[in-house]
Amino acid sequence: MSKNKDKNQQEPESRRGAVGGQAVIEGVMMKYKDNVAISVRRENGEIVKKLNTFKPLKEKYKILGVPIIRGVVNFIEMLSMSMSTLNESAEMLGLDEELGKDEKKEKIDLKAKLDKIGEIDSLKSVYEEARKDAISSVQKKEGEKKSPMVLIASIVGTVLGLALAIVLFFILPTFIGGKITDLTGFEKGGWFISLMEGLTRLAIFIAYILLVTLIPDIKRTFQYHGAEHMSVFCYEAEDELTVENAKKYSRFHPRCGTSFLIVMMIIGIIISMFIPNFTKLGFSNVAAYWLRLLVKFLVFPFIIGIGYEFIRYAGKHDSVIVKIVSAPGLWIQRLTTKKPDDKQLEVALDSLRVAVNIDPVETETANSNVNKDDEIVKIQEANAE
Repeated sequence: MSKNKDKNQQEPESRRGAVGGQAVIEGVMMKYKDNVAISVRRENGEIVKKLNTFKPLKEKYKILGVPIIRGVVNFIEMLSMSMSTLNESAEMLGLDEELGKDEKKEKIDLKAKLDKIGEIDSLKSVYEEARKDAISSVQKKEGEKKSPMVLIASIVGTVLGLALAIVLFFILPTFIGGKITDLTGFEKGGWFISLMEGLTRLAIFIAYILLVTLIPDIKRTFQYHGAEHMSVFCYEAEDELTVENAKKYSRFHPRCGTSFLIVMMIIGIIISMFIPNFTKLGFSNVAAYWLRLLVKFLVFPFIIGIGYEFIRYAGKHDSVIVKIVSAPGLWIQRLTTKKPDDKQLEVALDSLRVAVNIDPVETETANSNVNKDDEIVKIQEANAE
């Protein structure tokens, strides 16, 4: 059998653009319709799968589904989902696995002893009291795991990450672009300063990618990124979702988030050409710099919206224009994706099978968020290659 014909899947002609995903810590997240599946491989070879549901805001508020607007909303939702799934993948990996095993063993032993005591009528009151104490102890431990400090640390990390992104991709490129324009004598408005800002932003992005690639764990994440793309291509081509089939496909996908970022940079260069030269309007150099930066912030949602519409279109069409505009993003994917091994492909395919309902997993519903209390399904994989 070379085709997947599961009744829960989309029809073949509409598969392109139906599935998306991202690499997580030692695994892959796949999204199909309202399904969000996460699969990670633990150190012992075990693949842990989790299925959540995600209800986008545009389903509740129709106005948010309008072109351009839906791109901005999707960007915010995907950013939130990205951080959430990264955290979940870390939890699923079982970083405190040994401690968890000891706790489970203690609970099982305690339950067995309490059940034995509970069988004796004269000791039922002792059993009930001990049972309540055990439940209270477990609830206390769970409460400690969900300490507010963890949430605070996550929020602080997010804020610092956004601040760094603003400095690196807004403030610094605008400053450097202005300085280059001053040195060359070009006008502080129009195509040249926009091009310099765009090239500076691209250079910072590439330098950042090259630096993080030196981290071994990031390199593995990039391999899972490649596995995600190859698995999606396999699904879109209507092939059976096997490792051997997925290995035939490219790790470079036009609908990738990397391509989206590059497309936004290109659109940003074009739109920035229309920002006026504020020094000619009587503003000082310092005031002109901050005004230009302000305008760039104001048009940023519009850039996101246009970029989203293009990536959405590019994922379903192969026209010459699409190929030309998509080319830079595909080139950069040579840095953000690496060739995966068979085990990494296996994890990505498992996640995809869960997402498209080939391997059903019970789930709950969330409104514009990913559930964090769904049951984790564990599957012990063979250690043989």
